[in-house]
Amino acid sequence: MTSEMLLALFCIGAPLLFLAIRRGLLHRTEREVRRAGARLVAERDALERQANELEAMQADIEATKARLAELSTHKLILTRRNGKRTASSRRFIHEIGRPEPTRNRFVFRLAMAPGFVGKPDAKAVVHPDIWRFENEAQVWAADFAAARMLTGSIFHDRVGVTVSGEDTTEDAKEDAMAEAAAP
Repeated sequence: MTSEMLLALFCIGAPLLFLAIRRGLLHRTEREVRRAGARLVAERDALERQANELEAMQADIEATKARLAELSTHKLILTRRNGKRTASSRRFIHEIGRPEPTRNRFVFRLAMAPGFVGKPDAKAVVHPDIWRFENEAQVWAADFAAARMLTGSIFHDRVGVTVSGEDTTEDAKEDAMAEAAAP
């Protein structure tokens, strides 16, 4: 072989060798990129699973908070007889004034005015949930007119409460019961 032939073989073989090495390097880089891509996809999937679990936990927390709020407004009151009183027999008592020797206790029935909560400017005295149950105002005053005035100044139509009551005091009730019991 002559030097010219060796040079021709080298000129043909060198680019082929270069291309083979280049192809090997490209395959190795491709494998590394695929491995890195697969690792990133696995990390992304793990993060998505964690995000979904976190969202589910937050939804459970919100549902639990809502349930706790609902339960706090619907607590059962213990009674002497059977340990529980039904929610329909629950009664809220609003006290006005305080007992003194010159004052009598008057009782007024309170109720939320129909359709009042649906009004856009509704300003209920207290949380509307208690108005589903029996409400009464126990007022300590010298006479019925004063008791009615005190009750009307706190619970009136503008706050969405209707007041009904009769001229009943503790003494008047006791007298009525004594008269009924007498022969």
